[in-house]
Amino acid sequence: MEESGVIKPSSSPWCFPVVLVKKKGGSTRFCINYRMLDDVTKKDSYLLLRIDDTLDTLAGTKWFSTVDLQSGSWQEEIAKKDKEKTAFGVNGGFWQLNVMPFGLCHARLPWRD
Repeated sequence: MEESGVIKPSSSPWCFPVVLVKKKGGSTRFCINYRMLDDVTKKDSYLLLRIDDTLDTLAGTKWFSTVDLQSGSWQEEIAKKDKEKTAFGVNGGFWQLNVMPFGLCHARLPWRD
């Protein structure tokens, strides 16, 4: 993860536990438990889009596309001021994420600052 730029060494005052979860296929998923951070995060509130309005917007569209992203939640960088909040410790190392982790509520994207 460090070689690919997903994590970097940290000196953050935050630290969250790592959980390794067995997937159906037998492989292991690396997860960080951010529930305590989510509990103190001020939540944004947005109205839920109506599905009929969404489908009406697509009516008459001739082209559709999909993008298959590996580790989709790791495609977006986190705002610099919020990266320290993603810190975790493993095997004597202390790290923080550079990219949006799965399960982190309302992570601040760089363009939302």
